[in-house]
Amino acid sequence: MEKNEREFYVAELIGKLLKGDISPEEDLWLKGWINESTENRVQFEKLTDAGSLENKLSFWNKIDNDKAWNELLGKLPEAELGPAKRFNYLSLLKYAAIVILVLSVSVLLYRDNTSRMKNYDSKSIAQNQIRPGSNNAILILGNGQKVALKNHTQVSINEDDGTAVSNKNEILAYKHTGNASAGREVIYNTIVIPRGGEYQLVLADGSKIWMNSASSLRYPTSFSGSERKVYLTGEAYFEVAKNARMPFIVKTDKAEVQVLGTHFNVKAYNDEDLCKTTLLEGAVRVRSSAMINEIKPGQQAIIDNGGQQKITSDIDVDEEVAWKNGLFMFNKANIKDVLQQVSRWYDIEVVYEGKVPELQFSGQLSRKVDFYGFTNILKYAGLNFTIKGKTVIVAK
Repeated sequence: MEKNEREFYVAELIGKLLKGDISPEEDLWLKGWINESTENRVQFEKLTDAGSLENKLSFWNKIDNDKAWNELLGKLPEAELGPAKRFNYLSLLKYAAIVILVLSVSVLLYRDNTSRMKNYDSKSIAQNQIRPGSNNAILILGNGQKVALKNHTQVSINEDDGTAVSNKNEILAYKHTGNASAGREVIYNTIVIPRGGEYQLVLADGSKIWMNSASSLRYPTSFSGSERKVYLTGEAYFEVAKNARMPFIVKTDKAEVQVLGTHFNVKAYNDEDLCKTTLLEGAVRVRSSAMINEIKPGQQAIIDNGGQQKITSDIDVDEEVAWKNGLFMFNKANIKDVLQQVSRWYDIEVVYEGKVPELQFSGQLSRKVDFYGFTNILKYAGLNFTIKGKTVIVAK
């Protein structure tokens, strides 16, 4: 790839990252570019700096599209303005803005490459930023041994029940080899996701699980008997391998979710009053202390502290699983719910100065944006943030 092509590609990927629609392959390429040099990392932080983006957003918001277009038309010969050429000018302006943005990013990349950023102190800036979460977990083996799982951590373990455990490409995977000793007890592992972390694992039956921040899952290293039962605290998205003879059960403090093979999300944090099971595909049976219900794709079972259930179809499934796809997504969410979700991902403590503001938010944002980028968006609603280390004070 030529130098200019590479700069345009970097600009394009940063734009996708900020919009939250970057693909895993593109994200991997961009991370590689960032890690190539200190200069690249400096450029990336500058291009995604919330203050700079806010200024650009303010500039574009001040433009009168109709006036700008009419002025442009006024400078063109009348002969060129036939009816066929009076297309949707707002669309044209939108694409023109994209071109200008890409060009601006490319120019900045070129300029920074020549300046070498001699006076830049990357360490001091890094210390003043609250970074987004990343792939980070702790694996607790049956014997109590703890293994830290982070980016590029390589793990290879052989359990006594004949299960091979590996960690590669940031996925913890179990595979039953059939070499178990006779009469062995079931071995349980636990994966713990700290605040500011997320992780993916594949169980011995092939079921895939995505774990959100501040969550944990206890599970057998291999399955036997009449059921496959795991124990969840926090939030996880499940793609369960089908096995009609061995139902898959997710056990939380408030409910049991039973499936044969399906895709669903369970949110069961101990510091929240409600346990929510959202079904995307297949069918599940949700059992609480008070009742049992079956839900269909697009429905959600909501369980309160008394075990009472409410089944609703009035949900946005994409919003419920946005975290798994690398996004924050809100639809008329109150500020407390927004910041509770955000605090887990950025590993911060949120403190309210005075009464909690009665505000609602709608929209989406990439989870890869640093916390300052997030707060600058909320400032448009009149919120003020004071950041002291990992404590964020919110005031209206």
